[in-house]
Amino acid sequence: MKKKSSEVWVGIFVVTGILLLALLTMKVEKFQIGKERGYRVNVLFDSAAGLDRSAEVRVAGVNVGNVEKVILEKGKAKVTFRVPPQIVLYKDSKAYLKSEGFLGEKYVEISPGTPVFPKVEPDGEIEQGEPPTDIEQMLSRMGAI
Repeated sequence: MKKKSSEVWVGIFVVTGILLLALLTMKVEKFQIGKERGYRVNVLFDSAAGLDRSAEVRVAGVNVGNVEKVILEKGKAKVTFRVPPQIVLYKDSKAYLKSEGFLGEKYVEISPGTPVFPKVEPDGEIEQGEPPTDIEQMLSRMGAI
């Protein structure tokens, strides 16, 4: 009888450990169970070099979401991200690739546009702003001087 009791306790301990590990993984990955909040937006960039999946999406410098995927479409980088429902983007919104510091991580900065234009629909597309200047371009310009 004592052996069965210890087996039950070991089983409970293992199952609890697995559940805690799964919960921690979901928390770290910002995983949501159930209905996802917000809406998806797409943007085509000439290049998304250095932009990782799960990179931050910011409006006015404030993190409002994360990149969900980066794929190649029509010879360009299609970046899909989700923004919360309280963030309203308009058809004249622009997306910019920015870096955190000189050699820092890349993120997407959104200019939300103006209310005189219609709102961006879920799974809608906004335009790329000015393409980012990368280090190679800056160095080649400096070499020409």
